Amino acid sequence: MGKKISPSKEEYLKAIYQLSEKTRLVRSIDLAVSLGVSKPSVNSAVTVLQEEGFVVKPLRGEICLTEKGQKQGQFITAKFQLIKQLLIQFCDVNEQTASEDACKMEHLISDETAFALKNMLNRREISSLHNQELKK
Repeated sequence: MGKKISPSKEEYLKAIYQLSEKTRLVRSIDLAVSLGVSKPSVNSAVTVLQEEGFVVKPLRGEICLTEKGQKQGQFITAKFQLIKQLLIQFCDVNEQTASEDACKMEHLISDETAFALKNMLNRREISSLHNQELKK
């Protein structure tokens, strides 16, 4: 996906992306509540994300992802969902634990590994569907 960004920035981008799925513009207070951090922490992080071209924060104070931020947020969220799905389906981890662990793991694995895991999961799903069709 490009230059690796810090886990903290990834968490902010993922949260902004997920909140923006519900409403186009995200308020600082909503982001603070979502992440369990203070509003000054949000303002500091958003300033850095804006300087790096991931978000725009107009004068009204609402946070909007740039195209670059949208792509990064979408990718981080997809990586999280992939890991969570793998932990639940193949490791029999309960959803709460899988979600917590996937949140930590998404920052540690490379994009290459994430794509490899996605390909493996897709192959297993196709194989499983094929086997179900054969049994009919």
